[in-house]
Amino acid sequence: MEYINNELHLGPKKKNLKSLLSNYKQPIYVYDLDFIRARFALMSQALQGVRIFYAMKANSNPQVLRCLKDLGAGADVVSLGEIHRALENGFTVSDIVYSGVGKTRHEITEALKLGIYQINVESLPELERIGEIAKSLNKKAAVALRLNPDIDIKTHPYIATGLRDNKFGMELSLIPELISCLKKNSESLDLVGISLHLGSQMMEFEGYQEALEKLKKIYKTLQSEFKSLRKFDFGGGLGIFYDRLDLAKEESLLKEYAAITMNSLKELHCELQSEPGRWLLGHAGVLLTQVQYIKKTSHKKFAIVDSGMNHLIRPSLYEAFHLIYPVEKKNQESLFDVVGPICESSDFFAKDRMLGEVQEGDFLAVMDAGAYGYSMASTYNLQDLPGEVCI
Repeated sequence: MEYINNELHLGPKKKNLKSLLSNYKQPIYVYDLDFIRARFALMSQALQGVRIFYAMKANSNPQVLRCLKDLGAGADVVSLGEIHRALENGFTVSDIVYSGVGKTRHEITEALKLGIYQINVESLPELERIGEIAKSLNKKAAVALRLNPDIDIKTHPYIATGLRDNKFGMELSLIPELISCLKKNSESLDLVGISLHLGSQMMEFEGYQEALEKLKKIYKTLQSEFKSLRKFDFGGGLGIFYDRLDLAKEESLLKEYAAITMNSLKELHCELQSEPGRWLLGHAGVLLTQVQYIKKTSHKKFAIVDSGMNHLIRPSLYEAFHLIYPVEKKNQESLFDVVGPICESSDFFAKDRMLGEVQEGDFLAVMDAGAYGYSMASTYNLQDLPGEVCI
């Protein structure tokens, strides 16, 4: 972001955010498609030869999806709804990897009827269910086993997914039973890959490298049993900085992450898959909201805005930090809590944040809201969903 003539501009092409507010009626998510294209190019270059399946849960805006599809991305989905959204926006069934821990019979049946490229399996009962349904449909399901290596990547506990007390993936001790199930259902199950995902906001890679080395050995063992095994999905989770804009450092971390991945897995000579979301979309979006009231107490000054945890739940759910800037620059600074209209004490975007001397009617930009923003929004308190604009 950058102020030009005291007006906030977004992205490398410096797009004016104030120009979007002339007919303002509700909070707006704004996505910079040029920034998404630039980030995808950087990731594709760093992970050469890797098939990138964009994690749709981060942001499923149709224009964003079409943009990524045009760039060559596949789609990593976690529900039948996301499968339908992907297909509606140009992806084919051969572009879709289906993840998620709670796939219902109906969802699995529909995915198999469609011929989804790959189903990432999260539990032994799920594997048994897929085998049973595929047999009834006279289909052979292409499955990858999501394995849980019980490794900590030092992230928020709510977004860690590779520890033994997480609901995700399967313990390595379960492998003999998985092999038995696959062989028992050899006519309806085709083991094509193994999958790893340790969590989100990964900024250091010691644990990640340890997990790759651990699962590489298991891959080789499984390949001796199943000649169909030919894919290694190393997940996503590469983090971004929310407390500052440092794209150069993020690119450096991407290169480090890519080098570790490629050096660890190159000897497998298999299809490598990745599932990025936040790294591609996080900085590409902002949430624009209007100040409704300035409320002063003996202890605090509140900027009460027309958006809240119903539109961007990350601060309330994860105590996440987002930079906030006035759309029009204010010279004199003052300390505010930025809070929303929802009837919950947890409804805030920031506490004790130094802003310009904002007033009623001013607009604020909540930065780095392109991932896990609108996709996690709700109509709690029967508030309307925010708008979305792609620029």
